[in-house]
Amino acid sequence: MLGSRPPTVAAPAAGAAPSPAAPPPEAERPDALATDVARVVRELRTSAGLSERAAARLLGTSQTQLRRMEDPRYLPSLRSLARVAAAYGHRIRISFEPKEKAPARPPQRAPARPRAAARARRGGGGRGRAGRPRKRT
Repeated sequence: MLGSRPPTVAAPAAGAAPSPAAPPPEAERPDALATDVARVVRELRTSAGLSERAAARLLGTSQTQLRRMEDPRYLPSLRSLARVAAAYGHRIRISFEPKEKAPARPPQRAPARPRAAARARRGGGGRGRAGRPRKRT
């Protein structure tokens, strides 16, 4: 499965102390979404009272693949999550919700344009080429 393996991080040399200023490698910081998904998949299995082996059999997958679904370093596909939900008698629902509710603001009106500029765009304005009023006939 493409992207299912976490990036490989080289182990530090023996006796080398980690640099305090260096940020931790990407593999050590699990994604918040992946962490939540792994937690929910594990909770579904444990609330059903199933072992990893029994749950893998129920899902029609391997125990290794089930462990990956419960590991926050991996993020299962939506298809895999739908299979998990169906196996445990649930349905999957995805929603997009705002992080914070922005304060309601009245709709803003476009700034008023000077009348002469608006007339010039329309090709009129009542003035001729020299800036004098046109004669109306």
